[in-house]
Amino acid sequence: MKNVELSRISVNAESKISDIVSCIQNSGSVACCLYYNNEGKFENIFTDGDVRRAFLAGRGLADSAQEVLKIKQASSRSKPITANEDATEDTRRDLFTEHSLRQLVLVDQLGDPVDVIGADYLCHEYDFQKKNFSAIVMAGGFGTRMRPFTDTTPKPMLKVNGRPILEISIMKMIEFGVRKFYITTHYLPEKIMEHFGDGSRYGVEIKYINEDTPLGTGGALALVDQPDEHMLVFNGDILTNLNVRMFFADHMRTNACMTIASTQYHVEVPFGVIAEEDGVVAKIDEKPVYKFMVNSGMYFLSREVFQYLPASEKFNMTDVAECLIEKGKKVSCFPIFEHWLDVGRPSDYDIAATIFE
Repeated sequence: MKNVELSRISVNAESKISDIVSCIQNSGSVACCLYYNNEGKFENIFTDGDVRRAFLAGRGLADSAQEVLKIKQASSRSKPITANEDATEDTRRDLFTEHSLRQLVLVDQLGDPVDVIGADYLCHEYDFQKKNFSAIVMAGGFGTRMRPFTDTTPKPMLKVNGRPILEISIMKMIEFGVRKFYITTHYLPEKIMEHFGDGSRYGVEIKYINEDTPLGTGGALALVDQPDEHMLVFNGDILTNLNVRMFFADHMRTNACMTIASTQYHVEVPFGVIAEEDGVVAKIDEKPVYKFMVNSGMYFLSREVFQYLPASEKFNMTDVAECLIEKGKKVSCFPIFEHWLDVGRPSDYDIAATIFE
């Protein structure tokens, strides 16, 4: 019996990166996509990491799948790891271990894929699947841009499809194994505490850290006991369907002190942009669109970070990152291609119910 229907996870030279993303998201535990060239011949395999590397290189969902192929071919693993469909279980297991695979393509005598198996097929777990992490939720802001909605309600407690934004996020994190939460509060803290309590009705532990005066996202971290594990930090007013375990895997793989989840932001210039030198026009780009990787408000921190935090001082997460960089510590970037929304303006609130049903 096949592990996955290959037609559902296959793209070709005419496909776009958005098609790759859809295939990966629909591929279940194998978490990959198969690429076929113009002649219909299997050429490569795309994973979550391949797409994210393409985003870091400035590509977007509307770009061709061939852009991902170019980046893949220039990487340290330019060709897919495959095994003959008749390979023994020991051979398959050895390949998973030797190459740290999350999936293995099984091929016939002609080299055409007949199946793809995931690491769970062999009951194999990687470190990022075994290790736990706690979460700190920043929920103390005033939400001034969201007034009058926030006149009597903290922004993270605004409801989307009948549930508070913060509850949607916490329930999603519970799915990924988080069992201990710290929630930082300042504005109308009782609204949050009354709703979530000690977390027992969700099967988790919740502790509250109230800021008498706003300390910024970084400053609030200094009020948390130094953790004995990795820590996920996220703003309480964001919604995303990001697989946080994949985010965590990247944080561990890069051995970073801090990993920042980033999302692509587009800026369209409504005029023709002139490229010139010494007054001579070389070309004019009509209404160009520039892409930037911007901070999504989600971070993974290693324990080491907490020794660099100042006590009782206003300090933003960007300050934390700059401090670590100055000290020569590794700060990584993890690009998000999944749905992500910062509910910071009424217009964002209006579309949240549609995107996050």
